[in-house]
Amino acid sequence: MSDGKTQWQSRPEAGSTGGLRFLVWVARHLGRGVLHTMLWPVSVYFLLVRGPERRASQEYLARVFGRPARLTEVLTHFHQFAKVTADRFYFLADPDSIPVRFVVDPTLAEVLERKEPGIFLAAHFGSFEAARVVGPALGGIRLRIVLDKALNQRFMDIMAEVEPELAALIIDSEQESVALGLNIGDALREGDWVGFLADRRRVGDRTSEHEFLGTAAHFPLGPYIIANVFKAPIIGAFCCLTDKGYEVHCEVISARTDFPRRTRQEAIDALVASYVARLEHHVRASPYAWFNFFDFWEEA
Repeated sequence: MSDGKTQWQSRPEAGSTGGLRFLVWVARHLGRGVLHTMLWPVSVYFLLVRGPERRASQEYLARVFGRPARLTEVLTHFHQFAKVTADRFYFLADPDSIPVRFVVDPTLAEVLERKEPGIFLAAHFGSFEAARVVGPALGGIRLRIVLDKALNQRFMDIMAEVEPELAALIIDSEQESVALGLNIGDALREGDWVGFLADRRRVGDRTSEHEFLGTAAHFPLGPYIIANVFKAPIIGAFCCLTDKGYEVHCEVISARTDFPRRTRQEAIDALVASYVARLEHHVRASPYAWFNFFDFWEEA
């Protein structure tokens, strides 16, 4: 794009700081059930005023359902996103207040026994904040998350107030590329795991093209290249909202990423294909849990 940003980076952050603080007050004093109910009119409002997001949801849901998506289904999609967004405050202030069920790959134990840092690949699927509790659940590993702070500035401000130690663990994806690489490298060398949202690319990213929901799309190569440099394992973390809380699926994408130069590109492309296939599996199983409200395929 002309401003050096992708579609998703160019869209303004939804809501206001005052609105977010009101939701925090409701969450603390009235409870999660009341908060989720209050989000219905908020969802209707954004359905009416956020035309690009509404159209993107319709197109995406049509791909999943194999037919045109109804407006009520788009509203459900918006409301699911609103609930997950609101639950972020609970995961900050009191992570134990929301039940989280883990579905763990049987081979994951072997990876964790090595006590080596690795790469977590998540997506804009469900709640990455819920996936963050994998640290205590998987033997106390510390997870650093790479994301665009500016795109989530209002939430980052509240995070800094509520949980400053967690805010300090965020690695800003929009810093200069050399500094970003150094920060990620330092985290891995210190024994931390690094989490990426692997279903969105930025302008300038190296990408790999794979079919996703019937059409080719581009996925960033950076996390896989970093894993190869550090000979690190790659774990897919897919987390979605359920009736009782959240369900986090932890799946081994690569037990150890260490490819020779002559076969490196093909091997990394195969890893991306594995991740995309697992992402599509979970998206089809929980279609309202994928939150990329822009033209994902045109962006490719």
